[in-house]
Amino acid sequence: MATFTKDRLDALINGIKGDRDGIAKVYLLVGERFLCRQAAARVCEALLAAGGVLHAIDGDQENFVTTLGKLRSFSLLPGRQVYRVSDTQLFLSKKVANSLWGRAAKARNNNDLVTAGRYLGAMLAAAGLDAGEPENDPGALSAARWKKLFGFARPPGDLSWTKGIAATAGGGGKEPAVAGPGDPALLLEKTLEAGLPGPNVLVLLAEDVDKRKRLYKLLKDQYVVVDLSVDQGSSAQARKAQKSVLRELIDKTLADFNKTMAPGVADLLLERVGFHPVAAVTETGKLALFAGTRKQINREDLDALVGRTRQEVLFELTGALGKRNLERALLVAGRLQENGIHPLAVVATLRNYARTLLLFRVLQQQPQFGYGRSVSFAVFQQQCLPRLKERQVWQKELSGHPYAVYMQFQTAAAFSPAVLKNWLRLLLGAELRLKGSPLAPATVLRHLIISMLRK
Repeated sequence: MATFTKDRLDALINGIKGDRDGIAKVYLLVGERFLCRQAAARVCEALLAAGGVLHAIDGDQENFVTTLGKLRSFSLLPGRQVYRVSDTQLFLSKKVANSLWGRAAKARNNNDLVTAGRYLGAMLAAAGLDAGEPENDPGALSAARWKKLFGFARPPGDLSWTKGIAATAGGGGKEPAVAGPGDPALLLEKTLEAGLPGPNVLVLLAEDVDKRKRLYKLLKDQYVVVDLSVDQGSSAQARKAQKSVLRELIDKTLADFNKTMAPGVADLLLERVGFHPVAAVTETGKLALFAGTRKQINREDLDALVGRTRQEVLFELTGALGKRNLERALLVAGRLQENGIHPLAVVATLRNYARTLLLFRVLQQQPQFGYGRSVSFAVFQQQCLPRLKERQVWQKELSGHPYAVYMQFQTAAAFSPAVLKNWLRLLLGAELRLKGSPLAPATVLRHLIISMLRK
């Protein structure tokens, strides 16, 4: 029938409300999870405006044969019967495995193991594997088997964190989605060909789909697909699209509370929450409630509720320097001063960071420690690190988590000793200017960062 985007969602809703006889039997919503759930709520509300029942189904736990049985049958309940399947796995394949892995790794880095497990479970299902079987642990797979199963190269480093979390998060015990006569996608196709009973409607939600699948093409041609995808990249165009989505969510939430934000506050909020639509809506709601009877949310409200710790922001600055991201480093340095962190504290942090990188870079030149840029984390942890720790003088620098130390070694390898020595000279000059020069601290820090990252 048609494909709708976020900009045409209102037209879809109005069409459902205005044409009761032309309602589609299947709606597929694809894209960012929170946006899909918001849109699905509106679609289901419109479908049930004249009465009926919503049957909410979790795709991670779903027995699809049971769902199909319900779709094929007339319900004893009155009105339209809407079956909404969240996180459906009907469209998974190797093509989306890489995307699922990226989401799982990002969630794990944010210490959200439940979300990481959900994505890992979906990745295993895409390869036809059962997350509940110990031998299917992704971290234990060889590089060749990983490539064969998931269609992309096994990521480097230690993947032992994957053990068991897919099953713990609810992905275990399911039958794998193998192709064949019992393939759920094929069963749904045959069910749609036979026709669904009049009052039954199927609403499917999915973050990633393989658009080459026949089922997707069928739904796109004969039913309704709502594409709510947002570019997750870091290009200027992607960031612009992400910002537009978040600003729309913030504005709508503010309107619901009859509040406004002081100039610049919304941009600061977006900077602090990043591209997390749920966080943007949640934090805006918290700010609106915190403002009480005041109509406008100000900077003080934001700092009180959505502030970031000094350690978090300083870590962002060193991370940006390690990645040679000048734009990000300047932005974070500006945020540090806005948050009241003294410029000398920034310089001290950068000096410790540069000293550590210089030490690790020099140690890499000592063959007795066995380190090379191609060394895996497992080899580094089992062979290199014990040799390094035999020298008591470096205990402090090597005392962190083994993987964190390994990543710092990897970062240090990207810089020459001469560059890192020059960083220390630049930092000393900046410290002297901050202590005895009439220059504004912001100017000194900007000049320092530009000098450190110039080619």
